[in-house]
Amino acid sequence: MSVLRVTKAALLASVFSIPFGSAASAADLILTSPEPVEDQYVDLVLPAVSAINGKLELDFGGITDPESATFRAAGSLSVPIGERFGVQGDVAIGNIDDSWSFGGALHAFTRDPSSYLLGVTAGVVVADGARLAAIGPEAELYLDRISLEGWAGWAAIDYDDIAMPDENGFFAIGDVAWYPTDDWRLSLGAASILGRESLKLATEYQFSSLGFPLSGVGEVRAYDTGAWSAKIGIKGYFGGDPDKSLIDRHRQDDPPNRALDLFSAAGDLLTAEPELTPEEQCELDGGWWDNESAICRFET
Repeated sequence: MSVLRVTKAALLASVFSIPFGSAASAADLILTSPEPVEDQYVDLVLPAVSAINGKLELDFGGITDPESATFRAAGSLSVPIGERFGVQGDVAIGNIDDSWSFGGALHAFTRDPSSYLLGVTAGVVVADGARLAAIGPEAELYLDRISLEGWAGWAAIDYDDIAMPDENGFFAIGDVAWYPTDDWRLSLGAASILGRESLKLATEYQFSSLGFPLSGVGEVRAYDTGAWSAKIGIKGYFGGDPDKSLIDRHRQDDPPNRALDLFSAAGDLLTAEPELTPEEQCELDGGWWDNESAICRFET
């Protein structure tokens, strides 16, 4: 055999031995690692939105001022934009004191489901004679079984009645949520919209044994006017993994329906009426106004 052939054979053997030798070395490193596989760090970040998904919500209840039954229905659709971003659209309809309101919201956000959500959200509610709009940053922070959630910024309400002054200013809606189990959420929240404040206590429980994602929800809210409201309802999820736990749905799928949040937090803003003069109030009460004594008199 010539020297040239021997040299070529040696070079080929060396080249082909590199990947096999490297694979063996890597395998040795993994097999001989003293750290259990489940404890080894893996740099894996879940997408901002796991898949196209959404939810449908329905609740009934009552409010003390105006004293009335309440009804709300809503839906949300969340769509991933690449790996790191997502958008969501919300729609809602509600009835208080036989008056219907309609609303919608749009979220644009980035999220790491293991730690945070950060984005911008705009929402609007249209009632009989009034329109409430709000826009601002939205954020969530995930701390093991605790979630901190907030939406704040600028709000404005416009009335059709010229006797009602339009308003604009700061708003904030926030919740602290705790998950005692993967399928049960308890939350304490507060809201302030154009000077109207409220506190709420809410819960959601996902019935995992049903074979499809359905939750029962409840909420009690107290307003700074002394009024309070209570609601119970159901929430159904669609899209994505049907066996996903509630805590994972909230952190990997769709954010809260902010159109519903505007409905609840607005209080009497959407149903406010112009203040009556003493003369108008007297006539409304069935009396007549005595200009000389400046008092309301009634027939005896």
